[in-house]
Amino acid sequence: MLGESKDIIDYLQRKGTVQVEKCDAPESMYYTDTDSSVSQLERLLQTAENAKEILSFYSPEKKKLTDSFLPRKEIELSAFREESEKTDEAMAKCREIIDIKKEIADKKADIIREQTAREALVPWEKLDIPPNTTGTKHTAVFVGSLPDACTEETLKAGFASALPDITALECEVVSSSNTQSIIVVICLKKESQRVYEYLRSLNFVRSSGGENEDTKTAMERHRKNIEKLSADIDSDEEKIIKMSPYREDIDFLIDFLTIRKDKYEAFKKMSLSRNVFYFEGYIPERYCEKTVKGLEEKFTVAVTVSDVAEDDENEPVLLKNNNFAAPVEEITEMYALPGKHDIDPNAIMAFFYYCFFGMMFSDAGYGLIMFLATLFVLLKCKPEGQKRKTVMMYMYCGISTMFWGIMFGSFFGDIINVVRYDFIGLPKVRLYAWLDPQEQLMTTMLWCFLFGVVHLFVGVGIKGYMEWRDGQRFWAVCDTLSVYLAVGGALPLCAGMIIDVPADIKTIGKYCAIAGVIIIVLTAGRESKSFFGKIGSGLYAVYNTISGYLSDILSYARLLALGLVTGIIGSVVNMMGALPSNKIAKAIVLAVVFVFGHAVNFGINVIGAYVHTNRLQYVEFFSKFYNGGGKKFTPLKANSKTFKFKEEISNG
Repeated sequence: MLGESKDIIDYLQRKGTVQVEKCDAPESMYYTDTDSSVSQLERLLQTAENAKEILSFYSPEKKKLTDSFLPRKEIELSAFREESEKTDEAMAKCREIIDIKKEIADKKADIIREQTAREALVPWEKLDIPPNTTGTKHTAVFVGSLPDACTEETLKAGFASALPDITALECEVVSSSNTQSIIVVICLKKESQRVYEYLRSLNFVRSSGGENEDTKTAMERHRKNIEKLSADIDSDEEKIIKMSPYREDIDFLIDFLTIRKDKYEAFKKMSLSRNVFYFEGYIPERYCEKTVKGLEEKFTVAVTVSDVAEDDENEPVLLKNNNFAAPVEEITEMYALPGKHDIDPNAIMAFFYYCFFGMMFSDAGYGLIMFLATLFVLLKCKPEGQKRKTVMMYMYCGISTMFWGIMFGSFFGDIINVVRYDFIGLPKVRLYAWLDPQEQLMTTMLWCFLFGVVHLFVGVGIKGYMEWRDGQRFWAVCDTLSVYLAVGGALPLCAGMIIDVPADIKTIGKYCAIAGVIIIVLTAGRESKSFFGKIGSGLYAVYNTISGYLSDILSYARLLALGLVTGIIGSVVNMMGALPSNKIAKAIVLAVVFVFGHAVNFGINVIGAYVHTNRLQYVEFFSKFYNGGGKKFTPLKANSKTFKFKEEISNG
């Protein structure tokens, strides 16, 4: 019913499960225009946000580093309505803050004007008469400036030369610089015109006048004005600071206005008649039954639920993964959401993401810091939503980093051996459990390439699965098997250039590669109609496969490169700290260098590991099977940064 429309929208907004869509209005119904309401709410929202920004500038909110991870407070509907009644007062405070800020800005502009006027009087400071003095009953006084440097001797000599018959004349240079000279000339009134004509020939500019006061008095007046304006500004700033208790009210106001604006935006997509309103939308299946039941229990409604049509290209995407894969959903979203015919890659990508991040960061000490920091945030702050996913992602990355640090023998570089050898006097020990990348460089690189091949083959396998799923089973086998044979068969041949590979394995690899190439030549050009077109396309596909996979596999050398950088820089930091020969001095220097050096190494390489891990997923992995193009599920919800709704107990 139309009378319940706002309550129904409020209910759906609190639930946050329905994405409202604009549809064709049924017969005899019309759309409502809420643009004016939305515009008004946007203006109010801008006012509140400006006031919050001003308040934060003059009275910064004191927060701990972990406060940003704290969950939003829960608020019941009755409490929300009570708080909503205070929004007019909060808006009045916002306007008051903005008005005070405008007054501060005006007074700062006045200070600049006063300072400019005072600075302009500095060259006139030694003038002991008002600059607007023009003369007495019998004399004429010329106060002004010449454009160049000038001395009294030069000025008097000029008058003596130009006006030799005038002897009743006095001149003084008040101040002089390369760009301006302030002068005073006094003569009899009857000779003033001739004197003035000569001064004009020197590009003399007479003082413009102003207050009938001497320069020192004028400068003192400007100074007092500046002091008064500064004091007024301090008073105004104190008024803003005293508004700090209203910070929470302003935060609530911003959320309240955001929620209302979103609600009126949704109203634009709904059609109305005199008695009822109608709309359509998308709802995830897992929320459907509970949402429909709630609507039917609370309101007079008719709800129809149907599956999304196969040809509906507007169907939104809502990802759903377990706790292991969900943290990397944002990584996928930054690239593109899955399209209608894609699979959600996160469940598969998560393992490789954590693994590759750990290989590139590869220091057990750094991983331990990441793990403990994220675990502390999870237990202490209990973050929610995307913040929790981000913290979980870095926790898994930290665990992986610890694992690979142990495998490669890096714990804050080689600090264990530094302490053993330089401080305790014990011999150095083997730190790595599997490989030492610095000593076994080529072996480690081959393993990185192997991990890359596995990563790529999984992507190819997913592509084959998608073709199989879509009914193209023969081509799924051909496309997948051909790459596995061609690339996999070439691996022992390429590895044989670096390490010893048994001849039998090389022979098997050679025949596998040949078989894979033949399959590619025969099947890759299936879209072409002519025989020669098919063969030509197949040969071109062989070239693309060889060159493409070669460059892709070489990209995984970054696993070794970044892992080496982390370990080597860490070891260099330790070496620099252990340079002094005296043990006490060595301990002090090592402590300082250790903290600073490893902090820098951690900061630089955690960014590098993040960026290059993303690149391996986007460029190498996703290119094998992923199209993307999905539209994110954006339900009508209470977009609040400070609170979330808690349904009343009486409402079930």
